[in-house]
Amino acid sequence: MTFNITLDSLQKLHPSLYRYQNKEVLTRKFDSCYATLNKQMTVIEFYKVISFLVSAVEDGHTSCFLPREAIKYMLSDKIFPLQLRFINNQAYISCETKKFPFVTELISVDGEPIRKIKEKLFSYLPSDGKIETGKYWEMNNGDNPFFLLYYLIYGKKSSFNVSYKTNTRKIESIVINADNFKNLECFPKPVDIDKYLLLEYPQTNTAILTIKTFNEDLLKKTNEDLAKFLEASFQEINQKGIEMLIIDLRNNGGGQDNFGSLLYSYLTDKPFSYYASLESVSKKFTTADHSNLAMQKPNENNFKNTVLFLINGKSFSTTAEFCSIAKSNKRGKFIGEETGGGYYGNTSGERTTIVLPNSKIKINIPLDKYVMAVQKAKYKDRGIIPEYIIIPTIDDIIQNKDVQLNAALKLATRK
Repeated sequence: MTFNITLDSLQKLHPSLYRYQNKEVLTRKFDSCYATLNKQMTVIEFYKVISFLVSAVEDGHTSCFLPREAIKYMLSDKIFPLQLRFINNQAYISCETKKFPFVTELISVDGEPIRKIKEKLFSYLPSDGKIETGKYWEMNNGDNPFFLLYYLIYGKKSSFNVSYKTNTRKIESIVINADNFKNLECFPKPVDIDKYLLLEYPQTNTAILTIKTFNEDLLKKTNEDLAKFLEASFQEINQKGIEMLIIDLRNNGGGQDNFGSLLYSYLTDKPFSYYASLESVSKKFTTADHSNLAMQKPNENNFKNTVLFLINGKSFSTTAEFCSIAKSNKRGKFIGEETGGGYYGNTSGERTTIVLPNSKIKINIPLDKYVMAVQKAKYKDRGIIPEYIIIPTIDDIIQNKDVQLNAALKLATRK
């Protein structure tokens, strides 16, 4: 049975299957998934079971994907006609639509409160531990947008009874019809990036170092070199006598392991540990296998003054690794939202892809367990939590206000 292939592959290949869930709890969840396989299913129905199982592992690098034909089928069918914007436990219509005014808050769909809908959809999205910020990002802007997730989990519907708040804060209801994808409203506009690395000086004695990716393949497309950029940037920052450095790592989904340790080498004047351990199910790696396991040296052109870090739910993988080291070593204050990647490490590196027979559903299983060399934190299953938690409101988003950066600039002024 294809379900058993999934389970067997996870148990044999995943090096930290029980990192966040103990074996007994996870086994119960697997059993509950198996119990639903008591009838013939479509590919989409079976994918729903598989995605719940994958989410239960609580590992953001473990993921599953529908075959292209199934996605085409979903997009050719009639769906919920709006892409919603979720903030905390609320959902908003973030554009002017045929039936709703700008920035309308939805209260429920078919009698189910938005909070409950969010919780249900989140149980089908992968994430490190109990982190939710990455799930918000996925549902708002990522590869698992609300309108597709809702179709996947709630099934096909011809219409929806929607309750919403009016401009006068009254609760009203309206029935809206399902519609084709081409008529979807409030679809997020793709962001074209022509530069991932940027150094700016927004105010006296303050510099902003923006790093939008650690992915070398993406950097090559824009003819950027992170090592050269950091070398030139920190030389210039130090020559200018900058007192406050803001490092913007928001929306940086990660990339090459060594880029995280390289960046931190510019922020310390002492040798530092980076990885505490790195292993697969069959091997414990040494310094000969990965340089991040060795004691790291500070860069001679390191920055010694105050640092502020900007992070959010898309700050993941290598980015979260760097942030955990900076946080553990008390190198600066963090502003924004909890990282999408775990504080103590992740499971990533090499991976294998399982293609299930018949359904052709793909499952990515990471093969390497990374443990960061960090001090103990309050939570074992969370990311890097900012000292200054700032979540943009729907008005901030609509008006394109960068309230997180503005907060960092205000803090910089006080220093």
